[in-house]
Amino acid sequence: MPAAEGAVERLYRSLAGKDPAGAIAAIEEAKAAGIPHAELFTAVFVPALSMLGEKWAAGELDEIAFTEAAVVAEQVTSFVVPPATSPDRGVTVVVGCMEGDRHDLRKNVFAAALKTAGYRVVDLGVDTSPSEFLAGIDETGARILLAFAEMVGTASAVRRVRDMLDAAGRSDVTLLVVGGPFEADPDVARVLGANGVANSAQSVLRIVDRVAAERLGAG
Repeated sequence: MPAAEGAVERLYRSLAGKDPAGAIAAIEEAKAAGIPHAELFTAVFVPALSMLGEKWAAGELDEIAFTEAAVVAEQVTSFVVPPATSPDRGVTVVVGCMEGDRHDLRKNVFAAALKTAGYRVVDLGVDTSPSEFLAGIDETGARILLAFAEMVGTASAVRRVRDMLDAAGRSDVTLLVVGGPFEADPDVARVLGANGVANSAQSVLRIVDRVAAERLGAG
């Protein structure tokens, strides 16, 4: 869809340019071009954030610029999230950034996508220790955990999360991971004890839908 492609590029430029007003204007232009409000999140917002992440991973955006762009993205999220969500699925998903990692852009996007799809999301925030992940699972009874790590050092801590879950008798928890180290080498996730890798909001919904249907009996 040409209108969506142009809107994605305009929104990306506004985010990278630290321009909240420009980002909102890009969203409004997308609506005026015929993109339904209910489709803004998946058709415009998520692809623009993917571009942002790709530029950062390629070194075209430095850490400061990426962080500032993420702040702008968070400021305009309410303008693209659909006004109505799907019925409550009765399935809880715990999400959080690994200890030492404060890159929460994708966490926020994935959490919003899951909420919109009717999942109960418990967001532990950034810099989450393995013990905090375990506590979140114990307190909520969740059986799906989504851990975000954009750096090799923080990604390695996923092994501790899996070990703590197993030691606590929670081997039934499906541990999914998100982040550059896992995308660069999917085998890293397997070695660290994760059950799968989610690369986008769309892929996390597909995976969580499948897990909920096959392992939790929800659908």
